[in-house]
Amino acid sequence: MAPAEITREGILQAIAEHDRLGRETFLDTYGFRAAASYLLVHEGREYDSKAIAGVAHLYDFGEPLKPSQFSGGLKHAVAWLRREGFTVVEPPKTFLRRVGDVRPARRAGGRAVHRPALLLWAIGQAVAGAPRMQPWSTTRDGLAPLLEKYAKIEDGKEGAMYPFWALVNDDLWTVDPVQDLTLTSRGRRPTLDSLNRVDRSGGLLEDDYELLRLQPQVAAAAAAGLILRYFYPLPTGLLEDFGLHDLLAGRWADALRPQLGESFKDRDAIWRTYGGQKMAGIGCLADGILSVFSDDKGPYADGRLPDTDWIAYVGDGLSGDQRITDGNELMAEYQTAGRPLRYWHKPFQKQFSFETWAVIVQRRLRWGVGANGQWRREFLWILAPVPSPERESWTQDVLEALEADTAELYDDTVSYRPGDLDPEARDTTETDEDAYKRLAKAAEANSKRREQNKKPSLVDRFIRDPSARAAVIRRSGGNCESPQCAGHPKERTTAGEPILQVDHVQDLAKGGADLPSNMIALCPNCHALKTYGANRDKLRRVLAATARRLHAEALG
Repeated sequence: MAPAEITREGILQAIAEHDRLGRETFLDTYGFRAAASYLLVHEGREYDSKAIAGVAHLYDFGEPLKPSQFSGGLKHAVAWLRREGFTVVEPPKTFLRRVGDVRPARRAGGRAVHRPALLLWAIGQAVAGAPRMQPWSTTRDGLAPLLEKYAKIEDGKEGAMYPFWALVNDDLWTVDPVQDLTLTSRGRRPTLDSLNRVDRSGGLLEDDYELLRLQPQVAAAAAAGLILRYFYPLPTGLLEDFGLHDLLAGRWADALRPQLGESFKDRDAIWRTYGGQKMAGIGCLADGILSVFSDDKGPYADGRLPDTDWIAYVGDGLSGDQRITDGNELMAEYQTAGRPLRYWHKPFQKQFSFETWAVIVQRRLRWGVGANGQWRREFLWILAPVPSPERESWTQDVLEALEADTAELYDDTVSYRPGDLDPEARDTTETDEDAYKRLAKAAEANSKRREQNKKPSLVDRFIRDPSARAAVIRRSGGNCESPQCAGHPKERTTAGEPILQVDHVQDLAKGGADLPSNMIALCPNCHALKTYGANRDKLRRVLAATARRLHAEALG
């Protein structure tokens, strides 16, 4: 039967069962989670709207709906409940959520930070015990020099007018009645002259102001989030100028939530605790700070740079060529600003944990296989883990990589082709010998470019050249190149590649070249023998000679 046919009687019976069992038992019994977007209000009490709708189906048709069978939003549960005359409301957004939702417009020099600046000033005023509602002239004179100093606004007094008015639309600010103000030609806000003349008062909403006064940790979290998003790295004197020194001095990053190491069963649990975007692999929590999520189960093939703890993070977009939109656009913005983000990791069969703060130090474009099984160009964002958003805690390797990064795109897709890795995508007009020469030439050119860098960063030292790897894959013909190999799997990976590990005979960390002449394709068993075997030193010498010989033979 169609689930939309639930009746008022069935809904009332579900509500009655909820009241008998209690909320927690009711949700656990039927497998529902607490509602985050919509609540059913009945006789002065609030109920989880999706759970009530799902259980109402039990009373109407003998079987409850599972959470996966219908939507808890406007398409299903909310529409059904309202059709039967029930009131369904959205829970009010928290102060931190509304602050996180503030998204200043872009301008030529970056973000227009008028509204974040007024919020910071207002938070400082609240924790200092200043009146909630203050005349426009007081706000103007307090905010204007801050806009000129930290937002590079030429006329701070004129610039202060915009956020004084615009924050009302963000549900964070209120202004006294404005009937006697002269509005601009578009009617969006008053003219500066009339605002100066009438001098109306404005300030934070009353409940928000009281929250900041009673819970300084909320004030600290909101202010720290605004600093990281819009005034980063923290300028000298900003905390003092905004009246936030006592609240945040020496510990502003510690005020941010979640804290490192926090773990959750899944993405939904993170969302229910900290809000923000629910499903995106790259998105912001409710505080507006960017988070990236990596799950060892997939679907993205994230990894680590060999011999480092730096992260090679695949960009946003499951199928087709990835572009600078959505999550990738946010990543590019953070890379340009050198701003740290949160990195969440879920090892196989374990929980998601906030593993580290990280900063983007390079962006590359490589070939990868999308969710549809087709080759596509995908971004590889290189993330350097850092212990805290405060730059004073970052290692020299990270700072040097940031200094070297120009935010340009390193396009590796021009150096090799999908067919160099996948026989099914191969150009049949090109022989393996010609392909190897092409790839080896590209690897040599890339190596020379790296050598010309007088001060290579850790990324430059340890990033693997995909054209060199592709050359070895073509040279091997899909077979282990160890002369002592006892046999290896013939099955291929889900990406269509042979199950081989292309390894540097002399490690990059020990000065080995990232060139086919120093690389060899090994099956998992031979790779383990080279790495852990009792006779690994002898085997390495054999493999080094083999790699040089195979390289010379392939070049003819």
